[in-house]
Amino acid sequence: MNNWSLKQRLTTVSAIILTIAFSTIFIAIQSAYSIASKSRLQESMTAQVYALMAIANDDEGQLFIPDILRNDRLENLSSGLVAYVLDQRGDLVWQSTSSELYQSLPDINHPFSMLSISESDFEGRQMFWIGESIIWEHEDEQEKTYYFIIGEKQSILNSSLNEFKKEVLAWLSISGIILLVVFAYALNFTLRPLKTAQEQIEKIREGKLQGLGGEFPEELIPLTSSINQLLDSEARQKNRFRDSLGNLAHSLKTPLAIIKGEIENRKINDERGVLKNQVERIDDIVKYQLNRSVISSGRTLVKTCAVQPEVSKIVEALKKVYQSKNITIESRIQNSAIFPGDAGDLLELVGNLTENACKWTQSLVVVSVKHKEGNFCLYVDDDGPGIAIENRAAILNRGKRLDQSTEGQGLGLSIVMDIITNYRGDIVIQESALGGALFLITIPLAD
Repeated sequence: MNNWSLKQRLTTVSAIILTIAFSTIFIAIQSAYSIASKSRLQESMTAQVYALMAIANDDEGQLFIPDILRNDRLENLSSGLVAYVLDQRGDLVWQSTSSELYQSLPDINHPFSMLSISESDFEGRQMFWIGESIIWEHEDEQEKTYYFIIGEKQSILNSSLNEFKKEVLAWLSISGIILLVVFAYALNFTLRPLKTAQEQIEKIREGKLQGLGGEFPEELIPLTSSINQLLDSEARQKNRFRDSLGNLAHSLKTPLAIIKGEIENRKINDERGVLKNQVERIDDIVKYQLNRSVISSGRTLVKTCAVQPEVSKIVEALKKVYQSKNITIESRIQNSAIFPGDAGDLLELVGNLTENACKWTQSLVVVSVKHKEGNFCLYVDDDGPGIAIENRAAILNRGKRLDQSTEGQGLGLSIVMDIITNYRGDIVIQESALGGALFLITIPLAD
């Protein structure tokens, strides 16, 4: 869940809250309706008992109930409502037409009451019961106890409860869907400022904007202000770098011009060609470092360049530098290969790794580039002594050199690491199939 977006988190939390709230509402409504239904049923059954008592008459020392009750349910066999009048021994005095389906009689020992509904099984049917015992004084002054009992099948009330549940569940489901739609709209509206900020940051990354602008909610103002302050600080720092490197470039301009003039006056063409190329490379490096410090930081500006021409420049230059060592430098470049960044960064990567391989190789250096699984892959192999596993991490540190007898300050690989970090890439040192070291660099072709 840590990787979920704000929208996913808010939607999930809201869905859980709605589910809990609607479930609670559903249970509360169902319980309230069940209690109210039982209360209404008790009132109805109580009224039935009083109605029976009201029409009861004395007939020569016996209780008499007229056949006409003015209650259709008691006359209907399938109504589920039954009525009994029993004497003090539990014998039948009278029963409704609707009760003739049953062979048994209610048990007078059952706790019948007019104050509450009781439940029991009656010939395999679950029944609600209500009743009252009365003492009837006949005309012959004899007193007898009678039980007036009303029963109703529970399935009738349960059927009503089930229909109510379906109705409530349907309305709650519709309400939940409507609320989710409304919430989705409200969520998009609420998160719109964040979307705007994201779009502006993307334009800043592409170099199309200098900072965040427009109106934002007060909760986002501290964030947008901090981002703008960071961008402003970065711009001022770049200006300082530009001024410092500009001064450096200006200071090197005159000595480089003098060296070029001296080279032109030399009469050894081969030597003049080598020195001139190296001076021009120094000049290009100064310009590249100046440009890189001002406008390039990995993929802040989206650029690409063809690999073959740039690698060819490095290979040809190194062949001349290491001509006396009599080594072979091969380049195996995929025709369609492109570098997902600045050409100067590519020259630094290939130049430093290939030059490092030339220092240690015995006879062969191979530079290979291809695209693999969405990555730019650069391979530099040599047939030198290789690098021990325990030393592979150490040599990537700035200024670290395993052999102090070789030329250089040990900065080449640290520059490579800096570029790879900016491009969110990776570097691996392995044993080469040629017998020496293999440097493998992978850089994503797209963010």
